[in-house]
Amino acid sequence: MAGALKDLFSSSVAVMETRNSKIDASFLSSAERTYLENVSQNRKTEFIAGRFCAHEAMELANIEPGHIHIGGKGEPIWPFNIVGSITHSHGYAAAAVARKSDVLSLGVDAETDEPLSSKVLQRISNDQEQEWVKTVGGTLVQHPGKVLFSAKEATYKAWFPITHEWLGFKEAFINFHDQGNTFTVHIQKKGPIREMHGKYTMRKGMIVTAIEVPSPKSEIQL
Repeated sequence: MAGALKDLFSSSVAVMETRNSKIDASFLSSAERTYLENVSQNRKTEFIAGRFCAHEAMELANIEPGHIHIGGKGEPIWPFNIVGSITHSHGYAAAAVARKSDVLSLGVDAETDEPLSSKVLQRISNDQEQEWVKTVGGTLVQHPGKVLFSAKEATYKAWFPITHEWLGFKEAFINFHDQGNTFTVHIQKKGPIREMHGKYTMRKGMIVTAIEVPSPKSEIQL
């Protein structure tokens, strides 16, 4: 999926993915190794795979891999000059990184390509989004509910580093487009970002969604 994953982002973003569950963890910092002492084996495997992808992506971007600190909920805290996002799900892990001078924020999320329960769909979506799920289900998109869920997860990952505020599922309205596996996010909450743009891909049992928020500087240069 490496090529497909890269196609979700601009040339400013480096990506890496893996399905390897037996990665040598010696590259981790002492703080990261200490964190892993108190988590489940599954969480440990996912964490190592995600951090491995992040380090590899930084090298691909010609960025010297720096320590990625751990936030209060286990989220990655990136070096000051880098933006990035990590995802892992059922044996799959991926990361996207870029220089902060080129990209303001990134969000990437992976989910298994399977149905989303009607209960969860009701909790995360509005009427228009539910109508989209109903309309396209089983056609070009086998499990649109899960695509919607993943897009909202990627939205939050891109939103939080900018605002450091919670964003509820129903505070982000996703409008999927007919062509190109693309979507627009309309933020229903006051803040510096009112709209985001994303893409998604489906392959080998996984759905991956991605959002890239360009930096104001890079937009001016374009």
